[in-house]
Amino acid sequence: MQKIGDDLWVHDDSMKLAGTKLRLRMTVVKLSDGSLWVHSATALTPELKQEIDELGEVRYIVAASNAHNTWLQDWCEAYPDAEAYVSAGIPRKVPLSNYHILRDGLENVWQEDLEWEFMPGVPLFNETVFYHKKTQSLIVTDLIQNYPDHVPTGFAGIMTKYVFQPIGFKGTCIAPPLKMGFIIKDKPKFTEFIRNVQGWDFKRIIVTHGNIIEDNAKSVFTDLCVRFLK
Repeated sequence: MQKIGDDLWVHDDSMKLAGTKLRLRMTVVKLSDGSLWVHSATALTPELKQEIDELGEVRYIVAASNAHNTWLQDWCEAYPDAEAYVSAGIPRKVPLSNYHILRDGLENVWQEDLEWEFMPGVPLFNETVFYHKKTQSLIVTDLIQNYPDHVPTGFAGIMTKYVFQPIGFKGTCIAPPLKMGFIIKDKPKFTEFIRNVQGWDFKRIIVTHGNIIEDNAKSVFTDLCVRFLK
């Protein structure tokens, strides 16, 4: 666990994907009531659990995009009193009991610490993004990604250079599927979502995939998303 701000920690991990190493990042927020909010959970090892338990009580486990469920059940079983807040596609893949689906109109029970916006009209992701007020941090799952230019060796390098980079998984990028307009089913609502996120006063973007964006985060977001504002 690495502390990156007041009541804000991250844990970096990775998983294998098509022969390459996909970087992952979990974000943990200590809420005003002292409980913990866990976003995009990584593999739960005994060492990680001990670190988490030393920070406080896990009360919320958040899986805010449809493909981010790999270790969700492990966390829910380890913390049975915690409530899961998940994207709409996840309950079809993970047997959950104590959960809420992130969607428009759902009450924000973390209002004192976090604001959130649901990404409408993109059922591929059903993503929700968050703004941690105390540290002025935008927390995303798949919407924004930030990959280093370094290409690994071996088969992973081949897949990176000839498959993933050409389809858009390169540098600081918008989620490549979003560049294919047909996956956005309601473009006016999606544009409103982007404008609402732009309205937050964030100074960093904590991405789940790649390096945290610390420099000119607001400009980076605007430059990446300008295509959706036309």
